[in-house]
Order: sequence, then structure tokens, then C-alpha cells
Amino acid sequence: MLPVLNIGPFALYTPGLILLLGGWLILQVVGRAARIYQLDGDRLEIVVFIALLAGVIGARLGYALMAWPSYVADPWALFSRDLQAFFPPAGVATAIVIGGLMLWRQRWPLWPTLDALAPGIALAALTHAIAQLASGDGYGLPAEVPWAINLWGEWRHPTQLYAALTALIALVVWRVRYRQPQPPGMLFLTVSALLAAGTLIGEGFAATGWLLPGHVRGSQVVALAILVIIVRIWSEIFPQHNYR
Repeated sequence: MLPVLNIGPFALYTPGLILLLGGWLILQVVGRAARIYQLDGDRLEIVVFIALLAGVIGARLGYALMAWPSYVADPWALFSRDLQAFFPPAGVATAIVIGGLMLWRQRWPLWPTLDALAPGIALAALTHAIAQLASGDGYGLPAEVPWAINLWGEWRHPTQLYAALTALIALVVWRVRYRQPQPPGMLFLTVSALLAAGTLIGEGFAATGWLLPGHVRGSQVVALAILVIIVRIWSEIFPQHNYR
């Protein structure tokens, strides 16, 4: 955990730096991937940038709605750098809606565009996991496993590292397979399935997160739903394609 990086007289907020660097890398990766699929990389970078910005705003506003009395008393808290004052599901939903509307209005081809976005999605998950590790957020349940990390005075499952490893595997899979013959959209679904499976498993060791009634983790419900949808698409659409 390294929430603050001291460089001489300057104290830099490490998670914020990680998110900024990750955002820049996402734009670079998506732009290059778009050109591989013969899409306009510069235009896609603009769309992704606006979607990321909308996601940050949506995550903060989503958290503010859940803690409305506190923000009414102190509106400037909306500009706090506290990473715990974000509601990631609201941010992801906002980014998807805004980005999706922009792509739909500009008539981008669905599956090739999603394939180009796939490495950016994996890199976004990796960036978020590393930022949480630096800040100490998203920590795991107490554990006695050899790879446990000491966080907040107790040895815990390194759930941030579990998420980072899942995202890294998804990113490597995209990198290895992106030039192989396959139907459009297959690579996006593969990356999404890996991320969803990792979330479904890894969140079982988390001590924090979005809880639904009955103490069911919302992230696991969403991950399971994504896996079911992906399997349905695989079984009904892609077997009809001959891509050897």
C-alpha cells in the first residue's frame, strides 16, 4: 500500500497518478487496436476519452446519491480525491451508456469496434486493481494463506492482486490472439469472459464491495449474468461462422 509518493518536497497521490497513467495507456492501446481492425483510431480515442471522463463523473455522482445528506452539507466534497467516494458500478454504467450512444450515432460496426475496445477494457480493469492496491481499498477477507498481505493491521487475501492478475491474463490473451483468424467479436467476448470469471471468483474473497439484499455481492451477480450472456452468444451466433 502506497497512498502517497514523496518526491523531495512534493507529496503525490499515488492512486490518482496510476489512474491518470492508466487512462493515457488505455487511449493509446485502443487507438492502435482500432487501426488493426481498419477503424479510425483517432476518433475512437476521442470516444473512449469522453466515456472515461463520463464514467468518473458518474461514479462520483452515484456515490453522492447514496450519501446525499453529507454532500448537501458539504458540496465541495464532490471534488474530493478520496477513491472510496466513488461507486464503480455507476461509473461503469455511465461510461457504457455515453460511449455506446456515441458509437451508435456515428454508426461504428459493432463487433470489430468491440474487438478494438477489448484491450482497453482489460487495461482499465488492471489500472483499477493497481490503484486499489496502492490506496488500500478493495481489500480482502482475513486469511492465513502464504500469499496474504498485511493490510489495515491484519493479514488478508490480496484481492487487488487477484483482480490485477485476471486483467493481465485477459490482456495477454488479446495480445496473443488478435491476429489469429476468428469471427468479429470473438476476442471481445473472450476477454470479457475472462474478466467476468475472475470477478466471480475473486470477489468471493473480498471484504468490501457492493452488497445486494441477502448479503449477495452485486459484482458477482453482474459477472455471472455476463458469463451467461456470453455463453448464449457463443452457442447461437458464432458456430454459424466458418473462420478457419
